[in-house]
Amino acid sequence: MIMVTLDKEQIHRIIYDPGDTAYLTHNFHPYSAKFIPQLPGYLIRSLSSQDETILDPFCGSGTTLVEAKLLGRRSIGVDIHPLGAFMSRVKSTKIANDRLSATQPLMKRIKRRVESHVKHHGESGFAYSIPDFKNRDHWFQPHVLQELSIIKSSILDEDLSRELREFLLLGFSSIIVYVSNQESETRYSSYKKRIPPLHTYQTYRKKISDMVRRMREFNQVASDCEVVCYNADVRELNFLEDNSVDAIVTSPPYPNTYDYYLYHKQRMNWLDMEWEFLKEVEIGSRLKHSSQGMGIDSYMQDMQEGFEHFRRVLRPDRNLAIIIGDSVIQDELYKGDNMVANLSESVGFKILDHVDYDLGLASRSFNRAFRSTSKREHILILQNLK
Repeated sequence: MIMVTLDKEQIHRIIYDPGDTAYLTHNFHPYSAKFIPQLPGYLIRSLSSQDETILDPFCGSGTTLVEAKLLGRRSIGVDIHPLGAFMSRVKSTKIANDRLSATQPLMKRIKRRVESHVKHHGESGFAYSIPDFKNRDHWFQPHVLQELSIIKSSILDEDLSRELREFLLLGFSSIIVYVSNQESETRYSSYKKRIPPLHTYQTYRKKISDMVRRMREFNQVASDCEVVCYNADVRELNFLEDNSVDAIVTSPPYPNTYDYYLYHKQRMNWLDMEWEFLKEVEIGSRLKHSSQGMGIDSYMQDMQEGFEHFRRVLRPDRNLAIIIGDSVIQDELYKGDNMVANLSESVGFKILDHVDYDLGLASRSFNRAFRSTSKREHILILQNLK
């Protein structure tokens, strides 16, 4: 058994002055509310040894999985959001350098196609398929729709390995909000941006160039440990075997804080991913707790179902590290550490250590909308008592 005591001074240094938080593949795709990579890195080193298996059951954009790969641990990621599971897999999968070289001629072919369309076709005679989804023309200007369609069609029509195709599609996904009429990654309102012809392609080319550079660096420093990503519900982890993981490092959704499906749904439309169901099943969403008026009990019930699986799949006496923030529902403050304490007692975990800090300062690494001087964020280490 690995005995764990959190180094509070080191954690505070990581939180308040983390340095570069977008190194290597962490920079591949926007994803609000993700934790800084140095934090799961510290926790993975503290809770496990090389070649052991780490589980992140709320893997989001794959931060824990990338850090596990860098630290020589096998890892398993689970996320109910198809885009989250997709980006987690891409960010943690090496791609051979010779295959990455195929991106340069592809970019040239895409450029010729876009330039030819701009020069000869304009808004008529368009030979590529534009996806059809609700309010498409409200969120995308005509020439942006066309350039995105050329890029997507070119990726799908190429004879590529699955890994490289997904790599290119993730880069494609990463620019969609930027070139859309959606105001930002965290504001779901629209206005017509000034996006000139060719800008969408140029943005994509620049993004892929940066991703290729980062992947080449990742190839040099990351281990060959296996990473497995599941697009699945944390409440339904029966596909994971009992006593199959050595440590869990995760950060669940903070109740009534964010609607993950909402801010990424234009991306999921373009990637042909289902998302409507997420409105009903997303744990802790603002939709549930603010719009639909659900209290904390629904969140706690969802989390308890997850915790029961955590206890089952985690080896005896091994540890779960959870990062959770305080939340406000219907003007009542709910402390993250109290929520975890209640879950631990009911399921069979013991809290070994706890660090908290001002979420308003720590959230410099998160979305500005989450900042609040009255809230704190908590890191808790739990021991599996089975």
